[in-house]
Amino acid sequence: MIDFGAFSVFFKDEFAIKLTDDEFKLDPEVMKRLGVRLTGQIDFDEHGNTQVSRLVHHYESIPSSFASIAFCIVDGSDFHKFPYVRICGCPAKVLQGHNVFGSDDADLCFFAVLEAFMMAMPELAAYLDWPTTSIDYLDVTYTARVMNDNNAVQVINMLKNVKSGQTKNRSTDDHLTTVTWGKASGRNGKSSRRKQLKAYMKFPELQNQIRELTKRLRQNKGDAVITEGLNRQLSAIQHPTVQQMAMGAIRFESRLFGRWLKDRGINCNLLEFIKLAIGKPTLMTDLWRDSWKDVFATFEGASMKLTDHNTVLDALKANYMTVTPKGNPSFSKAENLFAFYCQIESLGYDKAYRLNNRMKWSRYTRDLTAIGISKAQLQNMTGQHNNVVPLIRLINIDFSSQLPANWVEPLPLREQMKRRNPLLKLAS
Repeated sequence: MIDFGAFSVFFKDEFAIKLTDDEFKLDPEVMKRLGVRLTGQIDFDEHGNTQVSRLVHHYESIPSSFASIAFCIVDGSDFHKFPYVRICGCPAKVLQGHNVFGSDDADLCFFAVLEAFMMAMPELAAYLDWPTTSIDYLDVTYTARVMNDNNAVQVINMLKNVKSGQTKNRSTDDHLTTVTWGKASGRNGKSSRRKQLKAYMKFPELQNQIRELTKRLRQNKGDAVITEGLNRQLSAIQHPTVQQMAMGAIRFESRLFGRWLKDRGINCNLLEFIKLAIGKPTLMTDLWRDSWKDVFATFEGASMKLTDHNTVLDALKANYMTVTPKGNPSFSKAENLFAFYCQIESLGYDKAYRLNNRMKWSRYTRDLTAIGISKAQLQNMTGQHNNVVPLIRLINIDFSSQLPANWVEPLPLREQMKRRNPLLKLAS
């Protein structure tokens, strides 16, 4: 699916002032009419005169039907040397309220982001030369599914050690559910400007979105439009099909920059790119495969042991939760018992018995059997792991199961909005 798009749209020639043969800036009158302020870098020459450069308008978020998109105005002081607007957004969220699954249709997806901008900013849109729109970068994402999120965590942890050639996991982020390649982790780090890769668990991200939207609803001061939009987003991501598709999902996301696309002979002009995509329906999957091939090559021959601890941990928490003096739930005992269970599973019953204090051993095994784990089951743990799965089989991107069976591609944004508001007109 197409997960994100960032675009540059140049201003029409009549709104640019020529500085040199190859350098232009935006007419100040345009900024005045639009009421937009720019910030920049101030330098001093040898005579003490000030010189202002790299003028830019900070990103603003504007609401669309479901989700927000962002834009900023650049005065022409960067590598483009011509004033333009950068527009960014997630097509799936704009069209359907979530990005658990979505479309590969470049025409549908990219124009959804641009049309949302036109609807929200019609005055600014009228100053832009839309045929010049170019793709700065795009995100293409596909999903592998494992049995549950516990297994997904194990896969993510193994992926943190994967590197191949020029595609390295430079991230020091120890977040449980995400691993990145080609993206700097520190303030002074340098991210790749060709491609960045990310593998992450979708279900925890979705639950965070629900919490954030619920919080924003509580904080909303009665604005009916905002309330309607937040409720629409919540309804979309809490739908049972969306929740089900997110469980056990490991997403493999490629952020592909213009340089990377051009290296492969792809024209980044939006209209030309869409023309190519229409003539080649597999374009998105082909680009995704190409971007991941060096990392996936390292999976050949690798394997990992999968364990399903969810049932054991849930049972321990249900039976051994305590309450602190402040009235908060505590799972310390359950977590200690779970660590003890994992030790027996990993080392084997006999070795774990020799390493533990006898009183602790008796107490902990008694607590484990009290929740239904038999002593025979513990004694049969030998430390020999039979459930070893080849990694390449485990991380299986099944392109035929990326969408639920009843999924219908969303209507273009302009059609959706016309149905809600027949009087709505798009900027030309």
